[in-house]
Amino acid sequence: MYYLIRGYICQKPFKVIRKYYAIDENRNIVAEGNSWEEVEEIMKKKGYKRSQYDILTVVEAENG
Repeated sequence: MYYLIRGYICQKPFKVIRKYYAIDENRNIVAEGNSWEEVEEIMKKKGYKRSQYDILTVVEAENG
């Protein structure tokens, strides 16, 4: 079986990894989590309102 990763054909299976980061108004990373909900919970505990930050999703593939 062949897999297509970023335009390259690969024979090994791969695992997709997602990380979520909360970024404040000054573009600082203020929280990191494995799900959107986890990041929102961390930010709520830190006292941030939802309008004060954005959530960035980073998707990576690694050989598995």
